[in-house]
Amino acid sequence: MTLLFLPTLLFAEGWADSLKVALTFDRDSLGLPVRRVFEERPLCRDSVFFVISKIHQEHICVYEKRRQDTVLLAAYPCCLSAIRGQKVHEGDCRTPESWPGKPFRIWRISDLRKLNLRTSEFRMFGPYYHALKVPGVAGVGIHGTNSPSSIAHGRRSHGCIRLLNEDVTHMVEHYSAVGNQVIILPEKKEPLPFEERALRVICGLESETGMGHEINCFRYSRPCSRIHIDPGLDIRKTRLGL
Repeated sequence: MTLLFLPTLLFAEGWADSLKVALTFDRDSLGLPVRRVFEERPLCRDSVFFVISKIHQEHICVYEKRRQDTVLLAAYPCCLSAIRGQKVHEGDCRTPESWPGKPFRIWRISDLRKLNLRTSEFRMFGPYYHALKVPGVAGVGIHGTNSPSSIAHGRRSHGCIRLLNEDVTHMVEHYSAVGNQVIILPEKKEPLPFEERALRVICGLESETGMGHEINCFRYSRPCSRIHIDPGLDIRKTRLGL
């Protein structure tokens, strides 16, 4: 597990600016942003959810609801739609937006690795594809890419959420499961209150037992279930975004 200690003075100039600085990703030798991992073992995959932010550097944060607290587990750099704004219809090249009260859900995780060895048709989606249940729209998902430079750019997809292939693999191995909630914040929406609390814990400004302001956004009552990954062969039956 990789531990990361963020500067404690980040919160002096306002929460929004603090989040932007705290989630600015380091770059590897190729100039690609590098994921940040705080905990690799959630207590229960069913209590994991994802928040995708469109402000500053596009990123997807992995959180886990633990009793009355929300814990930040990891953050991945991602690429969103080239055209900004709320998605209106299929093919408009926009990433859909949601709210904490009405999140999207992962309804299928397709393993495309063997399929990609036989054909190049789906290599643009990388090794895994998370299909999202978005009301009124099909073909939106979280997946890998055969164009890693687009992740560094941040705005080149046709509506889906792209991750580096190693990052989407890491997400499947450690966090994601069918049924997980996904929040995609609107363009100018400030970070949600529990995100501040989660980062303050990581920065050492607040203890995990000191609840501070408790945000009870999500309730999970069902027991942990095993992750379900489809073989990916029936991915041809659904219309996929890029």
